[in-house]
Amino acid sequence: MDLKIPPLLVMFLMILGQVELSDWVPLLSFPEMPIWLPVLWMVFGGVICLLAVVEVKRRKTTVDPRKPESSSSLVTQGIYQYSRNPMYLGMALFLVGTGFYFADISCMLAVIFFVLYIQRFQIMPEEEILKKTFGDDYSNYQNSTRPWL
Repeated sequence: MDLKIPPLLVMFLMILGQVELSDWVPLLSFPEMPIWLPVLWMVFGGVICLLAVVEVKRRKTTVDPRKPESSSSLVTQGIYQYSRNPMYLGMALFLVGTGFYFADISCMLAVIFFVLYIQRFQIMPEEEILKKTFGDDYSNYQNSTRPWL
């Protein structure tokens, strides 16, 4: 199974969607907030992604989520102890930050869409492949670690 659309591209498309939603479908504006609040969410999401990439690289396996069958080892240490999908979690938190930046609740629809899309079209196929590749080790990991938080 080839996963065709890179999740990072999906995240950037959601940011473009947030721009459009904030301009064309304003539902409810947030009260003015200091700029550090959205930046904090974006940095937090970015740090989570970075920690995940560092852990994957440390284990000398692939970072490319479109080819989970090329994983050479199962990463369960570091941030992967807390989330099976920290890169996607980080991207979702980054999108929360951009939603706060655009200051419209309609932008949070893009976050919801991102999570639902990634769960269905990225995580579910990935997990099937990882089960086939790592067998009981992956099943045990699934049973002990949540998919998002």
